[in-house]
Amino acid sequence: MVKCLGIFREPQNSPQREPDDALILKAVMENLELQRVEVSLLAAGQSDSADLAGYDMIVPMCETYPRLMRLDALARPGGPLIVNPASAVLNCYRTRMIALFDKTPELRYPETFVRPTSRALELAVFTEGGAWIKRGDVHNTCARDVVFARGRREAAEVLSDFERREITEVVVQEHVEGDLIKFYGVGPGQWFTWFYHDPASARRLSFEIEDLAFQGETAARAVGLEIFGGDAIVSPEGRIQVIDINSWPSFARVRAEAAVQIARRLRSRLRQRERAGRPS
Repeated sequence: MVKCLGIFREPQNSPQREPDDALILKAVMENLELQRVEVSLLAAGQSDSADLAGYDMIVPMCETYPRLMRLDALARPGGPLIVNPASAVLNCYRTRMIALFDKTPELRYPETFVRPTSRALELAVFTEGGAWIKRGDVHNTCARDVVFARGRREAAEVLSDFERREITEVVVQEHVEGDLIKFYGVGPGQWFTWFYHDPASARRLSFEIEDLAFQGETAARAVGLEIFGGDAIVSPEGRIQVIDINSWPSFARVRAEAAVQIARRLRSRLRQRERAGRPS
């Protein structure tokens, strides 16, 4: 019987989402068990001392750099199949993500700048209606990691807070008016769904669902994700732009369906390896 290990996300990288993150990983593992896969689950810290080489597949939600580098060292012929691979999770660190977006001409996203925190206030975007300031490495660890600054004074306060927390690089992104959408996907190309971040305030602006799926899946391919979620904005003209992409979201609103689709993807990947022979 093939063996699969799931690694939970670190609590600090799952602010206010820790239960949802845990539930989706547990649900996926339960679905894999039904497909005759032997499953195990470990907290992120527990995985540091565990023997990871004995698994056929590792499913990591963890995001800290040392853990990802340990997993990346296993990504060799004959080693465990890792989904999402550590390299793709690292590519979701915002500075890397924007660099990869810049190399993907078919992907649409708001004008975005990567700057040292100490120099970001020089950007003219802060005098043109405000912008979003985001920490340049991992995704949100607290409410102060992604902040909208309406002008230079607010931007200076946000950047000072980042400097106090020793965040040395930031991503500054122009604000785009429209409906904010959350999307989830598996594949890319297997399964895709979406919903409004705030259905009560959404204007229900018209857009093409195929365009949303294409943009979301293109962002996932750019960073190398198979299990992904992200944010997009739909403008009044129906133009879709991707704001963010991330590995292994909580899938909270669609957990039951997502767990089936993710488990299907993982089992398919295992079968591919079984047919090819593990040392491929």
